[in-house]
Amino acid sequence: MNNKLVVENRHSSFVIRHLPVETILLFLLTFGVFLRGLAPSVATIFDDSLEFPLVVHRLAIAHPTGYPLYILLGKLFSLLNPANVAFQLNLMSAFFGALAVAMVYRAGVAMLPHPTAARRAGAWLAALMFGLGPVFFSQATLAEVYTLNAFFIAAMLWLALRKRWLALAFLFGLSQTHHRTAILLAPALAVWLISHYLLHRRAGWRQFWRDIPPAKTAIALIAPLLLYLYLPLRGAVGSLDGSYENSWAGFWRHIMGGGYGAAFLLDNPFGNERGFSFYAGLLQNEIGWWGLALAVAGIGGLVWRRQWRALTLTGIAFGTFLAFNLKYTVADIEVFFIPIFLILALWAGVGLGKIFEWLRKPSLQIGVSLFLTGLLLWRGATVDVSRAGDWAVHDYGLDALAQPAPDGTVVGILGEMTLLRYFQEVQGVRPDVRTIAADRDEVRLKTVSDLLGQGEAVYLTRELPGIPAEWSLSAAGSLIRVSAAPLPAPKFDTAVGVAVTPEISLAGYTITRPKSHETPAPVRLMPVWQVVQSPPVDLKVSARLLDAAGNVAAVTDAVPVHFAYPTSRWKAGEIIADGYDLQLPAGATGEFTPLIILYDPANGAAEVGRVTLPPVTIGQ
Repeated sequence: MNNKLVVENRHSSFVIRHLPVETILLFLLTFGVFLRGLAPSVATIFDDSLEFPLVVHRLAIAHPTGYPLYILLGKLFSLLNPANVAFQLNLMSAFFGALAVAMVYRAGVAMLPHPTAARRAGAWLAALMFGLGPVFFSQATLAEVYTLNAFFIAAMLWLALRKRWLALAFLFGLSQTHHRTAILLAPALAVWLISHYLLHRRAGWRQFWRDIPPAKTAIALIAPLLLYLYLPLRGAVGSLDGSYENSWAGFWRHIMGGGYGAAFLLDNPFGNERGFSFYAGLLQNEIGWWGLALAVAGIGGLVWRRQWRALTLTGIAFGTFLAFNLKYTVADIEVFFIPIFLILALWAGVGLGKIFEWLRKPSLQIGVSLFLTGLLLWRGATVDVSRAGDWAVHDYGLDALAQPAPDGTVVGILGEMTLLRYFQEVQGVRPDVRTIAADRDEVRLKTVSDLLGQGEAVYLTRELPGIPAEWSLSAAGSLIRVSAAPLPAPKFDTAVGVAVTPEISLAGYTITRPKSHETPAPVRLMPVWQVVQSPPVDLKVSARLLDAAGNVAAVTDAVPVHFAYPTSRWKAGEIIADGYDLQLPAGATGEFTPLIILYDPANGAAEVGRVTLPPVTIGQ
């Protein structure tokens, strides 16, 4: 394990070493845990983990700062399974997450000179504690940028502790083509260099120039930044939202963040207010009070051993990241705390190492280390941020694409359209469906008006103010069909013809089971309403499934037509298709009775009418 192959150059100081067995084992262990929690496909609609799969597939440009390194690495991973790019990017996050954990271990070992077996055990457990924390674990299971960023942070700290300056310069430059917050390490690295050379008796400026040759260091630092040429080279493809302008000004605006970072540093656009209790809860949830106590003990251990430079390096880095995070007002601030969790883990490793040294007996050290390793792995296997089996967004996207008529047009916000386009482009599902992204209500309303004026079949993904007053609406599966005139009576499987209220009759209904990875699949109850006259009030629908004992087994309450079509806007003579998805408990099968209730939410939820439908048999 201690055999070394050393290749040294007086100027570059590159060192190639056999990785210890424990580093490889730690990588494999955490990679295996991350694989168990990996999302099987797209898992979110409104964040970067949906944007990246489509950007990588197109080799397009991501949101500011462009993330060229991530896109190119993602493309390499996607070649392993081009039909499921999202899963491959999720896999990439797990890979770099495990690599980051292994690198945290290496940095932890390098915190103190002459690492003993006890100190290695402490660094090992601290690295596991970091990797299996809920926030980091959650980022290692879907297509996100934070595990690769954590690898860069840990690797740069390790290189600094090992004084590998040229490799450090290269990795620092490379990190700037990924997540720009890695630049927050710069003050700590600068102080580290100054303390090593200017405050060292045997060192000085002459030694500095010998160890860090300016030309080679500048090349190592700047060369990776050439990856940003990816943006103008792919400028014709552009970004998903069309915001990237392929010009000199547009290029600089994009790679400098497009004003995004400054907005959350100088202002608080979302009104996120966080106090001490929020940050204390975040730290407690990620590493626990015992982890914080170990980190404090580790700081004490560094002071006791007079490891001032290691403490200064990590301490300044901790302070810089903390100051930034306290000022940054983004909604998902917890992921920006990952470098802080990483540094706390390094300190905790020193504290754990001291505890293992007190145990003295090797057999006791091994036993306690194995027990705590098992405990941490168990925590990772049971963590509630696992995305294994999370098919909800995947199933919604495919179901939405299945609804429009041939050559229909779906209008929705960018996240929803990105989901549909992912399936269209990556898997070839319903390429005939046109998708139009419009985030602002007024733009979406005008788009619908223009399309209807052209005779298009138009579908919405969500309710839209102003729509009910102008046009007729009906449910089309999970979508909303918009029509300039009342649509012809839709087909339904079972006729009813029962008056539910004086103004509304139930013409009929259909019960289907949309394709789903859920067990059991949802039950879609689609009533068809016939409007005798316009109802005077806005009623809500409670759609239910009753079990054999008459108990409610599944229920959905909503404004009709996916919250989009209040009953007071219904017009006499309309026939309106409606839809409600009912999710039965896992394992629920047998005979269930559908029940539909209309009630007035403005009048204490007073029931105004109900209809009980014939029982249906539901299987898995």
